[in-house]
Amino acid sequence: MTVDKSIKDVAKAAGVSISTVSRVLNDSQGVREELKKRVLDAVQNLNYHSNAIARALKGMPMKTLGLLIPSIENPFFPSMVRGVQDEAHRNGYNVFLCNTDGLGIVEEAQFKLLLDKKVDGVILVASKYTMRYLKGNLDFPIVMIDRYVDSPNLSYVTVDHTIGVKLALDHLYSLGCKKIAFLGSKLVSSGAKERFQSYKRYLYDSKIKFDESLLVFGEYTYESGIKMAEELLKRKVKFDAILCGNDLIAFGVIETLKRNGINVPKDVSIVGYDDISFSSYHTPKLTTIHQPTYEIGQMSTKILLDIISGVDRRVKHIKIEPSIVIRETTHRIGSVNR
Repeated sequence: MTVDKSIKDVAKAAGVSISTVSRVLNDSQGVREELKKRVLDAVQNLNYHSNAIARALKGMPMKTLGLLIPSIENPFFPSMVRGVQDEAHRNGYNVFLCNTDGLGIVEEAQFKLLLDKKVDGVILVASKYTMRYLKGNLDFPIVMIDRYVDSPNLSYVTVDHTIGVKLALDHLYSLGCKKIAFLGSKLVSSGAKERFQSYKRYLYDSKIKFDESLLVFGEYTYESGIKMAEELLKRKVKFDAILCGNDLIAFGVIETLKRNGINVPKDVSIVGYDDISFSSYHTPKLTTIHQPTYEIGQMSTKILLDIISGVDRRVKHIKIEPSIVIRETTHRIGSVNR
């Protein structure tokens, strides 16, 4: 389709002349708002693309949001992204999705790109680098999701990890587990820090001795779960259960234990964290802490849209309560313990 023909299609759909379409796309003066709206609606409906459209839309509400996440490959995030998109679409907004790899330089560049694109607001999974570049943009509509930096000026929506870890440990101790290892992510993000601190606090409150030999830190990946489990086994320390920082780590741990002749859950109980979709299909099915990621995505978007519209600009710090899903990787200790 040629440009002339495309412009003719737009003109026909809008019920205006080709010259009127051209004037709208070139942001010329003197076009009535009613005609401009008809042309732009036709452009959108026909999915017509032109560099002039960007010029025509300058200064007009774009009705777009930016969403920054650290990894599109991590199965934890799709449901959260869907929650953001569904809520945005219900309110007439589109979403630009950006992958940051959790790197500060990429995160900052993507954020600046979204500002250049004139998005109306941004939802982001914060990293340790976030405040470095946000300090000059605190008046811009921003909501942090899942991970956050503690700021009185920025809203966030996440899960209450104190409750999540307590649910996991309560379950394991109820099964007779006494030596519970913790294999988690390096203490960089807010979520990783809170899970580990909650683990330590639970032991302290329960008057259980804290044993550093039962701690291994890595990344939120399957491969890292394998490496952390190998490190734990090398230490020759006794353990009867493992609380993992996320489900991907748990899958790697289970595979490593299996390779070493250790049965899950007969010999060792495993609890994951997140309840990604594969957790219910894995063999054995994973006992894990369920994070309501879709609802988190929805809620963060509602808060952001309220800020954008001016309905409610109050800073909100929201922690949603998780739940435990008991499946096949935990088992009551019998007469023979590891």
